Amino acid sequence: MTTLFVGNLKWECTDDELFSLFTGGSFIPTSAEVVMGRNGRSRGYGLVTFSDEATASAAQGAYNGQDFQGRNLIVHEDRGAIKGSKTASTEVDPNFTGTSVFVNNLSWATTDDELKAYFNQFGSVSAKIALRKDGKSRGWGTVQFSEPEQAMQAVENMKGSDFGGRTIECLIDKKA
Repeated sequence: MTTLFVGNLKWECTDDELFSLFTGGSFIPTSAEVVMGRNGRSRGYGLVTFSDEATASAAQGAYNGQDFQGRNLIVHEDRGAIKGSKTASTEVDPNFTGTSVFVNNLSWATTDDELKAYFNQFGSVSAKIALRKDGKSRGWGTVQFSEPEQAMQAVENMKGSDFGGRTIECLIDKKA
């Protein structure tokens, strides 16, 4: 079975309407579901499953960019859940070093140098505050250490500590 992601749907689009869209084009899906958020509202996309890859590929070509309910559809092969998926959490990033610490809930005024100095007792090498496109802080940053043991010690000792009037959260950065 092959599943297609169908994006840019109107909030009001139903499962039946999505299913009918594809059956009207003689591509008979096995299922069609508009994805709903936790609040019960549509997330603006749906997943349509076909029995074979050839039919799914043909449907993708026919419907990508097509107008449906006044909106141009975005249709591509479903990549599955990215954030929080079980497969993503068990796979080890080949670039993972264990020497980077993710620090959250930072004051907007915190600088790279202040963050590095705060973690200096554990041997911090560098620190970087994440910035938005307009140059303002995103409220989190990363601190680099030379050894994984230093990073782990920093997390254990600094998690929940007060920095700049805020209680910070610290985790080993799994993406670095």
